[in-house]
Amino acid sequence: MVKKPSKAEIRAREAAVAGAGGPAPPQPNGYGFGALVGQDSVIEALRRALDDNRLPHALLFHGPVGVGKATCAGILAQALNCSVGGFKDACGTCVSCRKMARGLHPDIIWMTPEGKGGQIKVERIRKEIIDKVGFRPYEGRRRVVMIDDAHRLNASAQNSLLKTLEEPPPSSLIVLVTPAPESLLPTVRSRCQPLRFRALAPQVLQRHLEEVHDIPADEARLRAVLVSGSVGRALDLDLDTHLGRRAVAEESLRDAIQGGAALLASAEILLAAGAGDRKVDQAASSMASVRDILRDLLVLCSGGDPDLLVNADRRSDWQDWANEMSPDGILAALDAVQRADDRLHGAVQPNARLAIEQALIEAGTALSGEAVRG
Repeated sequence: MVKKPSKAEIRAREAAVAGAGGPAPPQPNGYGFGALVGQDSVIEALRRALDDNRLPHALLFHGPVGVGKATCAGILAQALNCSVGGFKDACGTCVSCRKMARGLHPDIIWMTPEGKGGQIKVERIRKEIIDKVGFRPYEGRRRVVMIDDAHRLNASAQNSLLKTLEEPPPSSLIVLVTPAPESLLPTVRSRCQPLRFRALAPQVLQRHLEEVHDIPADEARLRAVLVSGSVGRALDLDLDTHLGRRAVAEESLRDAIQGGAALLASAEILLAAGAGDRKVDQAASSMASVRDILRDLLVLCSGGDPDLLVNADRRSDWQDWANEMSPDGILAALDAVQRADDRLHGAVQPNARLAIEQALIEAGTALSGEAVRG
């Protein structure tokens, strides 16, 4: 016999249905777990837990930015309420799946920080989660609470959430999503089953960009090698800006080899081409472009595997340049760039322009001293 809902539950359901409507987790290109790319171990673990009906009450999805953590959380929420998928996968087309994709499902709570770099405070946890998870699902099979960027939960919010994690309602699931699990309280982490999402191999990411997002092969390859295995970052990358910064970095490196007044002017231009709100961030991004060029020159100089090239589109243009250098000179230049990067990321922030100048002077000296092979 089905227990008759209490008046409080009826009021809660009516309020939830009436108030449903808000942000939803990122949607995949496709439906169900099969739409995720490069996370086979995570998918296998979730499928096994669903098959055995042994899904933990709280999960911690962690790993690099842009590798599918939030998307996977959304797919899991859909699967748990999708009768077409047998509560084991998401069909993406039933009423429940479509409601969740539009942020209209009353049993799905998707919480993100307010504003860039903002925190999630205790008042939101109490109002949007704690006051709701104690009731039975209003429409679906399971209520799913997902907190993106969970490392933005302040200490009070985490402590408030802790009681729910310690005594979870049997019909609810909580998923914390974060690239920085170490920022969560140990007591919170210990009550969640962790699942680690990994960065995608460049070849896997390139194939995904080509096949799913219809990006041309050369562009897909460049995006894949620049973003450290992140689908999100690969798609968001402003390639025109990157190519402009690369052109400036190449010219600066050539000026550094020549030396003289042109080098100092190049340092200023290279700094201005960098990305970031702070001078040190701009300098670091510009130094990264110089480092990528030097690494490619080392591959070309030593006859290495062309698949190791970051800037494969510049291979023919840089081959003669690389032939004028020696591996030892390029390695010394790379050391100079790395020292500059260490200073830029150190506890005491240096003058960004002077850090670039010093790196270019040292790199230029190393390359010009080895410029012509005997």
